[in-house]
Amino acid sequence: MTLTSRTKTILRWGGICIVCLGYFLGLFVASQAFAIFSENQTLVSNPVPLKEHYQAIDSLMQATNVVYNAAFFGFAICVPLILLIFKKVR
Repeated sequence: MTLTSRTKTILRWGGICIVCLGYFLGLFVASQAFAIFSENQTLVSNPVPLKEHYQAIDSLMQATNVVYNAAFFGFAICVPLILLIFKKVR
């Protein structure tokens, strides 16, 4: 079975769109840690204890690391997948 040029184009770009949507969905899920952090933090006018301040900073750093890891590893997975799609669907 031979595929037409139009079918190959649709398969190629459809696969790339699925890979990209998966990547962006992964980044969205990873960035939800920031939403959880902002919901748990309240603006107070009173002095904040040092221990609570360090816990808030640690929580923010962990949320940032989750997003960075998702972006780095997601990119490292998505680029070879896209290149594989271009190679296989000619």
